[in-house]
This record gives sequence, C-alpha cells and structure tokens, in this order.
Amino acid sequence: MIVLQDVPESLTVSGEHEVQRSFRAVIVDELPFSETLQESGYTIEVFRQGETVEVLSVPASWVKVLPEVWGKSEISEIVAS
Repeated sequence: MIVLQDVPESLTVSGEHEVQRSFRAVIVDELPFSETLQESGYTIEVFRQGETVEVLSVPASWVKVLPEVWGKSEISEIVAS
C-alpha cells in the first residue's frame, strides 16, 4: 500500500518522501464507516526491515491499496482433541 499523506504524530509519511521507501505496510483490519470522519478506514501495521515500527488506524482516503501480496499466506486448521 502507499500512504498518500503524512500521518500526524507518527513516523509514517506519504509515499512522496524518501524515507517512505524504506517502509512497508499491510492492512490488519478494515474499520467501519465513522460518523466523525465520514468514511471507513484501515488499521495498518508498518514495517521497516521486517520489524514492526507502528500500528495505526487511518481513514481509507489516506492510503492506496495495491494488489501486491507481501509474504506467503498460509491457512492452517485447528483440530480439537
């Protein structure tokens, strides 16, 4: 994903900044429509060199979701004993 604007009081800055190129982010959760913000949003986890830098909640209009998949998705089954 690309962050489209700087997130206040955060290390996360828009994709136009040089520092942003060293960060990666993934969507952790989708947030429902908010009367205050008048839009839905996302909780995102921001990484630098594989380490979590911060977890943020941002309005959907602040990010551009890309079709890229980071890492490998695995599904496991839990069997009750």
